[in-house]
Amino acid sequence: MAADYQGLELTTESAAAAEGYSNAVRGYMGYRTDVGGHLKAALTADAEMPMALITRGYFFHLFSIPALERKAADSAQAAQAAIAGRGATQREKWHLAALQAWNVGDMSGATDWWEQILLHHPHDVMAIRLSHFTHFYLHGGGAMRQSINRILPAWGEDRPDFGFVFGMSAFAHEEAGDYGVAEAAGRRAVEINPKDIWAAHAVTHIFEMQGRQDEGIAWLDRLSPEWVDLNNFRFHTWWHKAIFHLENGQHEAALDLYDREFWAEPSDEYLDFTNAAAMLWRLDYQGVDVGRRWSVLADVAERHNKDAILTFADAHYMMALAKDGRGEAAQAMLDSQAAAAQGTGDQARVAAAVGLPVCRATLALCQESAGEAADILLPLRDHIWRLGGSHAQRDVWAQMLCRALLEAERFEDARGLLAQRTIERPNSATSWRWYAEALEGCGEGAAAAAARENAA
Repeated sequence: MAADYQGLELTTESAAAAEGYSNAVRGYMGYRTDVGGHLKAALTADAEMPMALITRGYFFHLFSIPALERKAADSAQAAQAAIAGRGATQREKWHLAALQAWNVGDMSGATDWWEQILLHHPHDVMAIRLSHFTHFYLHGGGAMRQSINRILPAWGEDRPDFGFVFGMSAFAHEEAGDYGVAEAAGRRAVEINPKDIWAAHAVTHIFEMQGRQDEGIAWLDRLSPEWVDLNNFRFHTWWHKAIFHLENGQHEAALDLYDREFWAEPSDEYLDFTNAAAMLWRLDYQGVDVGRRWSVLADVAERHNKDAILTFADAHYMMALAKDGRGEAAQAMLDSQAAAAQGTGDQARVAAAVGLPVCRATLALCQESAGEAADILLPLRDHIWRLGGSHAQRDVWAQMLCRALLEAERFEDARGLLAQRTIERPNSATSWRWYAEALEGCGEGAAAAAARENAA
């Protein structure tokens, strides 16, 4: 038997296959573009290597595209046949169980298998990274932090990829609200490896949550030259920079980043799309004319309006369809979501509880039915986290609710939510302006004037 670069046994007699697999995993941890090539090399050297087949299935799922979901199922079948023929370690069998759970929409079940693996093998970076991903979309920062805390004591700085794991710890702590711990960990991870975009991204989130816009812009400008050869995740960091410019009232700078960096070309990658849709929505709320950009996004959204794989992505597809007035495509998407919500997987439950109502509210808001949108969104305000994504990403729906209430002239409801928002985001000029609007509607002129002073 061979071993991967962390010393974990692999069921293969091919050193070339083990090396290809290790390179693929290291590439995945580092957001490199050569991951697929290394995994292909592993399977060329040993077409029945269980972990290579299982990992191929995992990677297919990460795209959230229906055709690749089917290929993930094929990978699981091939891995099962390989294991039946040559055997496998217990760790590899648990990985197969995780992939099989994911194949039927049981992301929680897959996560449970990865956590089981990590209790026995805390250096299994594939299990660490994938559980980080699924906790992010299912359970939130607290679960991410617990997962990392269970394995971090087993890692020393001399172990390969310690920095990457420490950077993941930074992001977990940020999403759990431990900003001081998170910033120290993220900065340390970047010192270890300036190309660690996930760790740099964790620190960027801290700047966003604390309203440190100028620091965030400087941080990204300093580190971005390190990421030019990384995959499309680097576009997400430009999205963050655009958010900083937006909060500073620098709308042209935000639009320039949209056109030149994170939506320079139409993309079917769901993260690229969510970056673009969420940015245009925010720009609209600032009164910025975005031209025909919504139409370009809607063309992409129409290709995915029946995917119903990742509810977080679906909610962004609806933004483009609704904004561009594509009523037929939007209705087809609602019908598809309603059918998917009858399923048994994790995303089916998310769609039923949150995703489908949010999409209906989005469509209502774009059809000038702000009251209907407010009625849908207000009871969901403490449940939006179930869509997944980060606090920064989900803030677009918090903004949507505030604007729906203001446009429906439900000023007392808006006042309370915006009072909370200004406490949590005291450096957000937009929040103070909207708070002033709500206070004015409630007849509190003096308080509204003070809020406007804070905005200025």
